[in-house]
Amino acid sequence: MGGIFINYRRGDHEDVVRELYDRLEQHFGEDQVFRDVASIVPGQRYPDTLRERVADCEVLLVVVHRGWLQARGPSGGLRLDDEADWVRREIDQALHTGKTVVPLLLDGAAPPRPDQLPWPVRELAHRNAQSLRAARFEDDLAELIAVLETDVSRTWRPVPPPPPGHRPGRWLGVLTALLAGAALLGVPALPQDDGWARGDGLPWTLYATLGGCLLLCAPLVAVAVGRFLLRRPIDSWERDLHAVKHQTYVRQTWPMGAGLVLIGLFPALQMWGDKGMWGSLALLLVMGLAVAHTAATHIRLKRRDADLWARWPQGLPDRVTRPVLRRAIARLELRLAESRPPLSREQREKADWELTDMRRALGRLADEARRSRVRWLCQDHPWILGGYCVGLALVTALAVASGLAFDAAGEGRPRVHVTLAVVVLVGAALALSTMELALRHQRRLRTDLATEAAERIALLADRVTALSAPARTRRPTPAPRPEELAEPD
Repeated sequence: MGGIFINYRRGDHEDVVRELYDRLEQHFGEDQVFRDVASIVPGQRYPDTLRERVADCEVLLVVVHRGWLQARGPSGGLRLDDEADWVRREIDQALHTGKTVVPLLLDGAAPPRPDQLPWPVRELAHRNAQSLRAARFEDDLAELIAVLETDVSRTWRPVPPPPPGHRPGRWLGVLTALLAGAALLGVPALPQDDGWARGDGLPWTLYATLGGCLLLCAPLVAVAVGRFLLRRPIDSWERDLHAVKHQTYVRQTWPMGAGLVLIGLFPALQMWGDKGMWGSLALLLVMGLAVAHTAATHIRLKRRDADLWARWPQGLPDRVTRPVLRRAIARLELRLAESRPPLSREQREKADWELTDMRRALGRLADEARRSRVRWLCQDHPWILGGYCVGLALVTALAVASGLAFDAAGEGRPRVHVTLAVVVLVGAALALSTMELALRHQRRLRTDLATEAAERIALLADRVTALSAPARTRRPTPAPRPEELAEPD
């Protein structure tokens, strides 16, 4: 539980103590401030509770009012000389257990001298005191809170990560098997016109088989270009784009997206010509839906950015992506850049929690980089895997249908069937090569990210350590809270 223990005597100054308790409770949280009257539950043994809370606290705040040293008990002796006096007991316990003890001097009270204190609590005279004056109550209270924030944290809890998105389960595998089986059994059974054998044409299934193989070449070429030819510029662009807010990203990249849309829209409209009214209307409808979806996504991601900045720390998801991890590191870098030393205990705890969470995410990334090929495909690209399985089944079915067509036309020579089999094997090789190249590319991306993120996290840890050094001068106000302001670009 920890927090602040207010040590005080009863008297005319209790209104000030009550106001002090209320204000500290508002700032640090209800369970972080202890005052005997307000915090001990009826029926509890107060000696046990007082000892437990002094042992548990981080700071003992000793309220020193006028006449504090001269306070006398029923017998007429000084209360501080009485070993059974609870004010003395609490101070003694805190001093001898290494707690931070802060004398708080109310209006006009003088700090006690060593010769005025009994030996067990004489160390109190060597602790630097803080004043709390009625004429400067707000300023003195702000300075006191700034002092306490070094050792006491506000009550906070990490925000859990968002739930994982919906991922297809076994039903996708069943659907893939059904579609592949339907293609293998249904396509060869389709009727074909064998008139092509007496003319110049070829069966349409042969054209479809060759077209399917060409389609399988496109992803391989795209992955190869991204891995070998444009690797460095793409990596550099991604590092820059992953670190900025979504709003900044949209503001900087929307002209490029608008230009690409116009480039694709103009040829499509030209292709339809004067008779393409319905096609143009359909295209405009699709464009409108795309714009609406983009706007909704922009609003959602903008709110998400604001929430991640205002409520921190927030845990990283179990399946952390490169943009999410880089964005989390960039946010912490901005927070530390906006904070001035020394960091409050709350800031230190939150920063350390985030750094630990980032290190755990790096460990998960390393585990993901060592996954088997099948597990990688099933976890990261289930839809692509299903699409490739159905596509290969369709190419195989079309090749079988082409062979049957050649046999029906009396042209079913062995070399024709061998050629069709080679075409199917080439398609399978293209699919496997694409997946293998993509797997190696993803492994490299995860390995590079782990190296990059580990270096940045180490620098952030050093930055937190440097900002946590004890203050050389007294801070006049509580630590600034960057999350209370808008996130800078």
